[in-house]
Amino acid sequence: MATPDFIGKFTANNPGIMTLQGTNQYIVGKETGLVIDVALSDDSNMDGIIEQAEAMGVKKIDKILLTHIHSDHCSGALALRKRCGAKLGIHRSRKGYLGGEDFQYDDNDRISFGDGDLNVLHTPGHESGHCCFYEGSDKVLFSGDNILGYGTAVIHPPDGNMTDYMKTLERLLGFNISLILPGHGPLIGKPEAKIREYI
Repeated sequence: MATPDFIGKFTANNPGIMTLQGTNQYIVGKETGLVIDVALSDDSNMDGIIEQAEAMGVKKIDKILLTHIHSDHCSGALALRKRCGAKLGIHRSRKGYLGGEDFQYDDNDRISFGDGDLNVLHTPGHESGHCCFYEGSDKVLFSGDNILGYGTAVIHPPDGNMTDYMKTLERLLGFNISLILPGHGPLIGKPEAKIREYI
């Protein structure tokens, strides 16, 4: 299944054993857009995100959302915020973590992007403040590190919690998902089968 035309991806140049080919950073929107996760603060990563946004017709990036606070997902957030003038959001349990967030979100909040919105799903397990973002019109789930394009997620205690993680996976089965866009690796075109495989 193809990615909807209002979603773009720029993969950070941070490949490794934990990041696979690198961290997937997503741009969502048309004229006005938001970015999900910013892995690196260097100019080449900032340029890549902005160029991808411009190629999609996004004239302004007005929000940055973080799936969670692991460094390979948030290290460039403050730099992109400064460069674009975007508002930076984070899960309410992580308020103040980066020292420059503008707003917080929690489970079932809705965050707008141009003419659409994302539903925030608090999905602890990999990290206690982890959030996925669900776009209901095209049934797309931005899964962060809860579900990966290859392999399985690392659950590292004490903040990572396998009981919470299993509850998160069971909850995700309740959503009508046609496409998963993970934090690492390729898109997942058979979401229910992948989630059941994880369980």
